[in-house]
Amino acid sequence: MSNQATSPSLGSRLRERIRSVSPFSLTLLGLIGFLGDLFPQLEILKLFHLFWLFAFWPFVTMLISANKHSLGFGAEEAGPRDWLEMDSGWRGTVAFLLGIPLSFFNPLVFRQDAMQLVGSVVAIGRHRGSLPTPETHEQSTDYRLPVEGTWTVVNGSPIKEHSHSWFPATQRYAYDFVITDEEGRSRPAGTDTRIGNYYCYDQPVCAPADGVVVDVHDGDPELGRAGGFSHPFKRSLTGNAVTIRHAEDEYSCLAHLVPGSIEVEPGEPVMRGERIGRCGHSGNSAEPHLHFQVQDHPTFELSAGLPVRFDDVNVDTPGVDVVEQTGWTEPDGSGRYIHVGQRVSATDDPRGDDAVASSEVTVSSGLHRVRMLGQFAIGFSIGGFVTVLAGVVVPSLQTIALALAGLAGLGIIYRTGRGLVDSDRSESGSFSTACGVGVAAVLVGAFGVSNALVELSASGVGAGLFVTGFLLYIAVWERERRHLCRETVPAVNGVTDK
Repeated sequence: MSNQATSPSLGSRLRERIRSVSPFSLTLLGLIGFLGDLFPQLEILKLFHLFWLFAFWPFVTMLISANKHSLGFGAEEAGPRDWLEMDSGWRGTVAFLLGIPLSFFNPLVFRQDAMQLVGSVVAIGRHRGSLPTPETHEQSTDYRLPVEGTWTVVNGSPIKEHSHSWFPATQRYAYDFVITDEEGRSRPAGTDTRIGNYYCYDQPVCAPADGVVVDVHDGDPELGRAGGFSHPFKRSLTGNAVTIRHAEDEYSCLAHLVPGSIEVEPGEPVMRGERIGRCGHSGNSAEPHLHFQVQDHPTFELSAGLPVRFDDVNVDTPGVDVVEQTGWTEPDGSGRYIHVGQRVSATDDPRGDDAVASSEVTVSSGLHRVRMLGQFAIGFSIGGFVTVLAGVVVPSLQTIALALAGLAGLGIIYRTGRGLVDSDRSESGSFSTACGVGVAAVLVGAFGVSNALVELSASGVGAGLFVTGFLLYIAVWERERRHLCRETVPAVNGVTDK
């Protein structure tokens, strides 16, 4: 919920949107080129395929960074992270270069990456062109740090220049936490990059406030090594994650947890300080860390990030203070903002194990159905993306349909196997995703049969399926968000939202 204290002009909002555009978001404009492939009368749109060249932007920036002195750029200004010793060296560079194609050709990851970028447009529209800011957002919940002990903020700040990533909108006010020693190392000197050597690995992660769990993703694989490398077959950018609803349009997302460590299920009430999982290296993770953000929507892809103030927090700033460096003025309000480069710790104790949440008020009875429909829409979009990729080497839509049917079958077998091995944890999401891919296969096959009457390209058909799945995903979760707004968060030990 936002409080529009000021009303920026249309011109200032437009300039803000332009400044927030990232090269990777421009890459996604290449998707428009598929409309030219699909409809001969729109052939001019094929020019949008040129936007795929922005995918090489990371390589350009790396070359400039590596040669900034020879190019005459001079030394960089001292930054808040300079005291940290977390450089992965050449291994990190290799991991980054390998990660780009792996992410692009991983349909599960590309689907989520594309959805969060396009979903930023949805979030901007939901806020009528002005996303929440520290000056305009009225925080409804008292938050504590989602960790125990002293941790270091390695990414994140409400200040744009030092934010986690200003675009996409969902991660604008996100934070990355690790544990460091006094020298700023995230693992002891002289140790290798096995994940068990990192100080924060397997440490408890806590609910930042009372609320209700609305979504859980578990079972994402975790690579045993870090140093810039993440698992090549990850299923989600967030890895294993928990999403909690705390108030109307106020949700927290805690990501990159250890597989199998999540202790809560969708629909369960949780209390402030309750342990919900352990810090890990799953998903899009360069090394073990906790990704934490507060957002205005139950889904990661469609949300707008919200600036968050923390109560009962001690702050130490070993390096450059970004507040003093930028002259940023903290808006009035309870709690305080934290910034990159700071070491932070909660001053309050987590609730004891004997504290229990009231079950008098429960989350939406239709949440399970909504999650299944959302996973079905994801599967449908994945089918569309695979169709686009396969169309590069396989011109026959019917052949592609058979391949998609095979993928759907493997997904169902995987779900069944997981259910037999671990019957305590539901895998209905995997089953629904496989069903979505299966329906996409049927449609691709139908388009292949009708191809004799209307000439259709695999790229055009695939792009159409991807967009259709995304629109269904938006419709399903937006309806649920509106429904959740009519419900209250369960009381915990007699305490409710203020």
